[in-house]
Amino acid sequence: MAMATGMATDITKMTRPEPSSRQVFQRWVLRQLRGTANGLIRTCQGLFFSTPASVQRVLIFRTGSFGDSLCALPAILSVRRRYPTAALDILTNTGHAGKSLVSLGTLLPPGLADRVINYQGVDRDALLHQIRSRQYDLVIQLPQYGASLARLLRDMLFFRFLCGIRAGFGWQLDHIDLFRKAQEAAGPALNERQRLLTIVQRYGVSPLGETDFALSPSEADRAVAESVLQNMAKSGKPRIGMVIGAKRPQNRWPLAHFCRVAEAFAADYEILLLGGPDDLDLARELQEQVPGVGSLCGQLSPLQLACVLESCALVVANDTGPMHLAYAVGTPLVALFSARDLPGRWFPPENQANLVLRRYDVACSVCWSETCADNICLKRISPEEVIQCINQVLEQNKVCEPR
Repeated sequence: MAMATGMATDITKMTRPEPSSRQVFQRWVLRQLRGTANGLIRTCQGLFFSTPASVQRVLIFRTGSFGDSLCALPAILSVRRRYPTAALDILTNTGHAGKSLVSLGTLLPPGLADRVINYQGVDRDALLHQIRSRQYDLVIQLPQYGASLARLLRDMLFFRFLCGIRAGFGWQLDHIDLFRKAQEAAGPALNERQRLLTIVQRYGVSPLGETDFALSPSEADRAVAESVLQNMAKSGKPRIGMVIGAKRPQNRWPLAHFCRVAEAFAADYEILLLGGPDDLDLARELQEQVPGVGSLCGQLSPLQLACVLESCALVVANDTGPMHLAYAVGTPLVALFSARDLPGRWFPPENQANLVLRRYDVACSVCWSETCADNICLKRISPEEVIQCINQVLEQNKVCEPR
């Protein structure tokens, strides 16, 4: 299979700069602050919670988006293995139960959880009644990386004194909004999958691997995926999936760059756009500029999308839910990251199947901002650099025939 051509990547802009002596000192200060905060959390946990004599009912608390839920699956599976006979419920705000295709419940393999309690839009008194009536022996929080000390202590008090749960663990402070450049220069942050596994391991839960997701598409899911792919496939060429959208606009690589990459591979690969309903306008715009590109945006449930991603020779994606789903099913991946967050935090597993592009030569990197007027960090990743990386991943994984 012919490879698309592109110029050589300027690797100096994709590699971490060496920390200065000042940044080394700042990192030491951060470690002291983090250690002090977590010492307080452990003290409060010891005062408020006891060790249960037996565990018959477990509540896991995990918030966040589709990608957050997927990254938590290895830790949730580890907890299930630790308490195989306990009733296990999950409290979440991911999506709206029964109304959203991206709710946490759509990802869980059969038998993992007895119920998913979605508190989004639920009256607080009704939620408290529901939790208290279940009489949980143990609550386990899988905290967001950005959770503040105040929020962690609030959650602890909520579960102990309002919900009446006598045993619990998982509260941990990881994020301190100081010395951002020093944190960036410290090297790759612990990825979210491993961070959560480390938390539960600290409390006697033997961790599974960070790529143990146990995704279990049903036969109906596989049939839907196979049907839509058969309706779209025309050439028998191997397939490249493109995830062009993202929940945060500042995580979106410019659409014109995606068009350039699609044009470079269209002769030898079937190009398929993947994403949710919010990506439909972007997909239509790209299809207008690059004829012959297919789109399944907004047409598939997460597990149906997993089946389609599994059929791809490679996926090139923004930092968003389907990016995580791609590596979860083992599909080679070129992931495009903005510089708003610490490097490594949401990166895919490090192996020859995956490549990540992220700029370090941006003055505003690690902004942790929810808005951006320019997206300069993503604009500086050129289409030629992405083309080169796609060629490299295809060659490393010996992709030369349709999968």
